[in-house]
Amino acid sequence: MSTVNRRQFLLLSLGLMVTGTQPACASTSTFWDQPRRLWLKREVRKGVWEEVNEIYHQSGHLQWSGYERICRILRDIHTDTAVQMSHTLLDILCGIQGWFSMHAIHLPIIVTSGYRSEKTNEDAGGVRDSAHLRGGACDLYVEGVPVEYLKDLALYLQGGGVGIYPDSGFVHVDDGNLRTWRGVVKKRNAIQKPKPR
Repeated sequence: MSTVNRRQFLLLSLGLMVTGTQPACASTSTFWDQPRRLWLKREVRKGVWEEVNEIYHQSGHLQWSGYERICRILRDIHTDTAVQMSHTLLDILCGIQGWFSMHAIHLPIIVTSGYRSEKTNEDAGGVRDSAHLRGGACDLYVEGVPVEYLKDLALYLQGGGVGIYPDSGFVHVDDGNLRTWRGVVKKRNAIQKPKPR
């Protein structure tokens, strides 16, 4: 399934309102007791996509092989540098994906930015103390899902900062202090949001 239809969104939106402060997947211990899996896709060069669908945490422990593959897809693609990404960040992504999976909607998270070197961060117009610099942030979208909806879902998870960039079609999530903002990309070489294949 590549997109979510309007009826599904209305049902999911109602679910968000009913649950109050957190989606059901984040408010029940059983979700977090299950193996934590992430399905991520990313355009690493024009027309070249990478994909990972791995368990990174299971039975209370980090699953190193899956975690490494996830960190690799979240690398700085401009310098080809990967770092150990924040576990809290991965849990935020898992919570977002888990909410959709709970409603039988299985879609990858499309990553537009993960870890950034200082130069990449500067070129992207990122703030000087960006969580991207330490592997604590991800810019993302889900095909067919409005960014406002993703923003609300990320806020309900209460894992960290959430920024929405509606003109560019993505949300920023990080493992920092709880906060929210609406931004505009100040990128020198602005690019179109890639369509997954």
